[in-house]
Amino acid sequence: MEKQTPLLKAVNEYIKRDAARFHMPGHKGFLMHREPDRFSEAYRYDITEVQGADSLYEAHGAIRETEEAFARIYGAKRTLLSAGGATLCIQTMLALVAKEGGKVIAGRNLHTSAVSAMALLGLSPIWVYPDQSAGCGMGGRLSPEDIRAQLQNNTDVCAVYITTPDYFGILSDVEGIAKICRAYRVPLLVDNSHGSHLKFRKPSLHPIDLGADLCCDSLHKTMPVLTGGALLHIANERYIPAAKQRMSLFGSTSPSYLIMLSCDRCIGYIEKGEVQAEFDAVCARIRALEQMAENKGFVLLEAKAGTRDYTKLVLSVYNWGISGAEFGERLRLWGIEPEYVSDVWAVLMASPENLGGDYRRVEKFLNAWDLPSVQDAAPAQEVPRLQPAMTLRSAVFAPSEMVPVENSIGRIASAMVCPCPPGIPVVMPGEKIDQDAVKLLKTCGICCIKVVL
Repeated sequence: MEKQTPLLKAVNEYIKRDAARFHMPGHKGFLMHREPDRFSEAYRYDITEVQGADSLYEAHGAIRETEEAFARIYGAKRTLLSAGGATLCIQTMLALVAKEGGKVIAGRNLHTSAVSAMALLGLSPIWVYPDQSAGCGMGGRLSPEDIRAQLQNNTDVCAVYITTPDYFGILSDVEGIAKICRAYRVPLLVDNSHGSHLKFRKPSLHPIDLGADLCCDSLHKTMPVLTGGALLHIANERYIPAAKQRMSLFGSTSPSYLIMLSCDRCIGYIEKGEVQAEFDAVCARIRALEQMAENKGFVLLEAKAGTRDYTKLVLSVYNWGISGAEFGERLRLWGIEPEYVSDVWAVLMASPENLGGDYRRVEKFLNAWDLPSVQDAAPAQEVPRLQPAMTLRSAVFAPSEMVPVENSIGRIASAMVCPCPPGIPVVMPGEKIDQDAVKLLKTCGICCIKVVL
């Protein structure tokens, strides 16, 4: 009989009680009018924080046991469960290091949730730009030496915040950056949303193993977990006492038990000991598809300047003389739904749950590719280095208006604008927009922008 994970055991015990559910949610464990349906079983497990099922922000029972199991798996001093995705974990990480008027050295390739959290917390970012080492107009990696230079020039920062892997699977040198942060006694925060499986590479490429102080994993992106399931790992004990309280500042007081149960069940999947082999197989399939794509004339991301996560197949779109939308339709005609398609790149995300038939569809798509390449290299998309004219927080909360991009020169942005790729925001709130920024935004198809009144 399969071993029950902590939270599943607690919820099953509650269901066995067959109690009259005079508590949330309103469906009381049934679909409307108690009609049979394939989702009926899920409704039974969608409960609230009843006695015996623990409470997320005061975890001391089943949820705490689940968190402790994840901490053991990932080698963290403490791990917190999130039903609010990596967004909630990012908000918590930044809240744990925040101080009034604080500065954070941050990679410019960060997610919008981090920008929003900094605005809410009154943090001011000092930007480090990726080094474009991935080629083909992509953002590339964050250089340890660039981090060192900013730490030398800014002695009052409260953290370094980086995102790796990025949306395209490009990995920065976390270990090198962590050593520099330790030398300057500054905590390293890592958005590892796309890399929860990196723990199971040999050797591990997970940020906790590479020296990060705080790190978030979006389990649902690559592991068999429902959307919104995530983990916050803490390696530095100084942040443990306040972690739950900081998370509760941003998180819902009604966390989804279905999401948390899916995280809990993932423990059993990991403990079977097959995860490494399964992800090795995924990487092998993706590498084989990449070779097929290259033989057909697709331009690939460059790996020679650093490591990559090979659970993503990233295909060039720009060198075929068709739009990203047309490329996406070609994929769908072959029964393939991509994660993302822009006018430059298409991203296909794989996991062990993709069966052989999924890969064979991509093979057939590539074998049938019949367009000649019309362009050898992607146009350079270097992001202009704009100067801040207001604090991030002031700009976000200031009265604003939408204006045509061509009329925004000299104005102060009040929102982030991030055409993708390269996945690096061209404009951040509080920055003064210049002619180079306008030119790049128009090239990327951005026609309007929100600016401070």
